[in-house]
Amino acid sequence: MDDEEKLLVTQSHDPVIAARIIRNIETVERDWHLASGLLSERLMRDVRELFGKLTPENWKMFLSGWSALIVPPEWKMTRGVGNGDAWLELAEFCDAEEEEYSWIAAAVGIGSTKMGLELQFRNGLIPLGEALIANDKAIDALLKLGFVRDAAKERLYIPVKVNADLLAKGFQENDLDKALAPVAKAIELALSVKESLNALVEQVREAARRN
Repeated sequence: MDDEEKLLVTQSHDPVIAARIIRNIETVERDWHLASGLLSERLMRDVRELFGKLTPENWKMFLSGWSALIVPPEWKMTRGVGNGDAWLELAEFCDAEEEEYSWIAAAVGIGSTKMGLELQFRNGLIPLGEALIANDKAIDALLKLGFVRDAAKERLYIPVKVNADLLAKGFQENDLDKALAPVAKAIELALSVKESLNALVEQVREAARRN
């Protein structure tokens, strides 16, 4: 449990905070449903449009729930049917899996949730992908370029953090382009290091062939 989570536990036992929430429960509930519903839907709709603009012509883009993923031609399926052997997907990372957060919260990095452009593998390759991602030497170059791993060293991604003030201003002005600049930068970084990512995906494929 990190310091922020400890603070939340402490606050949950604070009678003054409890009373304030209860007295304002109508606003709290309404705002939560807006944040997790219509506002998050608008945010991710603009994110998907951004993916569409930045995805190279020879790549494929797929919708993934409210998010999106992109697949270069080199990563197409070698077995079965699906998006590809691997892909890059804008995903949420939450330290407290049992808790529920909105895409708005993930985008601005509130609490224990955050957002990132993640390298993901199809089901049959996930264990091999996780093993390679846990190997410091195998992904050292990508880590130096801006990729990071989760605490379990199983997920590899480019962190994306949207500025909350810019996002609020974007909603006020009905234009989220400036707020979504970190998403664009993550996509552009991933495109710029595709050869390194190709090598990683090929190592996973080779390990699967040996098995």
